[in-house]
This record gives sequence, C-alpha cells and structure tokens, in this order.
Amino acid sequence: MLPASQHLLRLSLALCLPLLTGCAGFGTSRWASDDKVYAEKYDKPYPGNDGNKVARMIKQASDARYVADRGGMYFGGGGADEPTAGGLEIGAFNYIGHSAEGRIGLKGLVGTGADDWFAGIDLGLRTQSPSRLAPFAGVGTFLGGNNHRVLAVDDHRDNDDDGSVDERGEMKDDPHFLASFYPELGVHFWMNSSTRLTASAQYHITTEGRDSDFWFIGFTLSFLNSPDSDE
Repeated sequence: MLPASQHLLRLSLALCLPLLTGCAGFGTSRWASDDKVYAEKYDKPYPGNDGNKVARMIKQASDARYVADRGGMYFGGGGADEPTAGGLEIGAFNYIGHSAEGRIGLKGLVGTGADDWFAGIDLGLRTQSPSRLAPFAGVGTFLGGNNHRVLAVDDHRDNDDDGSVDERGEMKDDPHFLASFYPELGVHFWMNSSTRLTASAQYHITTEGRDSDFWFIGFTLSFLNSPDSDE
C-alpha cells in the first residue's frame, strides 16, 4: 500500500495536469489555440506516449512566445500607503521580441507626498520570461502636473486683465508639477490568448523629496491585438 504522501502527490498531479496542458486532454494544448500564431506553431498532435510527449505538453502549456512584436491596450489602477495615494491608468503596450515590453499610458494620481492630484504620462520598460505565467522586472517614469486657481492679491500683477492690480478676490493660475522614477517588479498571467492580468509593485522616487517617495501596488488588465491588427 502506498504511503499517504505518495497518494497526495498523485492526486496533486492529477489535478494540476489539466491546467498544465490547457485543459486539452492528450491531443494538443488549447490555452492559446485560438491565436493564429500560437496555433500554427503547435498544429501537430503530441508525439507518442513517452517522455517527449510530457515535455512538449508542459512546454506548450506555458509557451507565450507568440506575443513577439505585437501590442495592445491596457487599463488598471492601484494604491499606496505612507503616503496614502490612489491612481488609474490607461495606455498601450508593445512587445519588442518576446521578452521585452515598452508601454505608454495616461495616469491620474491623487494623494501622494504632495497631498494633491496629478494627471500625466507614465512610461515604462519591462523584461520578462516568454511564458504564460511571466515574472518581470522593469523601470519607469511618471511626469504629471495640475493647476489650481488661488488668490492673487499681493503679486502686483493684473492676473485677470481687467485693468486693476491686486483687487479683492483676484485669482491666478498656480500650476504644480510632479515627476518620479521607479524600479518595478511584478508578474503577468495570460488568462487566455489575448487577455493578460498583471500585478506589480513600483517604488516611486519623486521630485518632492525622499519623505514623499512611495510604493505603488497596482493591477492591470491588458488586451493583445490579433496578428492581423498588428500587421
């Protein structure tokens, strides 16, 4: 009689095998078979019942190299503590080969060490494994600003062009800018051939000083273009 540990191991393998093979039985993996590039690469059945078959099943179930030189759109959000901050982002990404990714997005932040809201551009580069579950590391920068109307009764200027200087209630624009550079760590998971879920942690080093630096933990959902769209 097999020890309980071996029974548990066999049960675990039985439960995990469908996930590893894309729930495709023993023909071909189907986790990304609706993608033309992936399907063309793996259009032949698995080889005979031997070690090569198992190796290919595992490789095929994790292979995400079909994303090479393709792009798409993403959106997401996140937050930070100490100082408390929140943000939303929408943008576009593009793979350079199958293991590097560039992205550009519009991001809004509220809170931060400046205790204010900012809207601006977020740029980033990442390097990652070309796999369905893909850890990555990267760097990025955020460049944002805002504008407020504030009282201007002591600046000796006619801010509202009404012919009067420093009259009661006179207002002026007060722009404020924020920039940050951040290293980033995270992981992608391809839910299917075109939909990717991402969790990431960014450490923003800001122009407001080290007391205003913050961790930003975010989640994004990305949608890969079809091969025909990228062409």
